Order: sequence, then C-alpha cells, then structure tokens
Amino acid sequence: MRKLLLFSILAVVASAMTSCLEYKEPQYSPQIYGSTFYVNPQFEGDSLVGAQDSLSLFYDAEDDSYEMDTVYIGDTIMFANTYYTVANNLVAVEMKWDTTEMNLWYLTTTEIDKALYKTDTVGNCTCTMRFNPGYNRVTFPIYFIPKARGGMKLKLSVESDSEFPISSVLFYIPVIEKPVEAEE
Repeated sequence: MRKLLLFSILAVVASAMTSCLEYKEPQYSPQIYGSTFYVNPQFEGDSLVGAQDSLSLFYDAEDDSYEMDTVYIGDTIMFANTYYTVANNLVAVEMKWDTTEMNLWYLTTTEIDKALYKTDTVGNCTCTMRFNPGYNRVTFPIYFIPKARGGMKLKLSVESDSEFPISSVLFYIPVIEKPVEAEE
C-alpha cells in the first residue's frame, strides 16, 4: 500500500513538474545572404538592366573573409543583402567601413530609415539598424565607391533574439587605379 501511495505521489509531482516546463521557440543563427556584386550597374526605373561587370568572391579560410575581384577607384559596386532569421526576430544589422577607403550608401524603405542609428568615429563609420520585434527578414541594396588604392574592408553583421551569437561576414576588396587610356 505504501509503495502505491509513494508512486502515486511521485506521479503527481512529476506531472506537475513537466506541466511547468516552458515551451521555447526553436533557436536559429541569424544569416546573411548576398547577391551578385555588380560593377557600375545601369537601371531603368527600379529594374537592373545591365552592368559593366560582375565580381567573383573567393573565401579565405585563414582570415575567415571573402576576397573580391579587383576593382578600380571610382567604380560603383552594388549588391543586395538579405538579413534573415527563421523563427526569431531581427534585433540589429550593422555595417562597418573606413570612410577614407570608400563611400557607402544604401537604399531602404521608410520603415528601415526610421530604425537607423549611425555613429561615426575618426575614419571609421558604423551604421546600425535596430528593428522592432516582428521582423525576421530584411533585404536592401548596398552601394559603395572605392576612394583610394589598396584594400577596402566591409564588415556586415546581423543579430537576432535567438540564443546564438551574432553572425558576421567580412569582405576584402582590392582596389587599383584605372589605367590611363592611350590617346589616338
């Protein structure tokens, strides 16, 4: 009889304990997806109708970065970036670059513009976009123009409300001067 009473009490306690467990949403690392990098894109309205060239990316495991094909000073480079979480919310997207190496700008919706916080330090620029809960995907094009010979770095990061850390990607872009065309 005592064993039956003991097992009954344990069963009640176990069911009470399991009913108190909190359901947690699945957790996923935030992701960054990029499109093709276009050199000197041409548009008709909102449609990309051509570009002088597209750039290849090469992964460098030693630096954990992506190196692009070489570009010229003054070229306009455009690519679309998607920041994405599966079941979680975006918290922030951050872009970092050196203002002495490149001019960078992006086209966004009014909603994203309202969420924009930009901080500048000497030579470096950090642009952070913070989002209200409910966003799990945002896509917008980024444009930049190399200003100096050498190598430019662009770091993109995304943070979500998941338990996983911030995801980042670093691009290294070699830049050279345009060759002088021979006069005829």
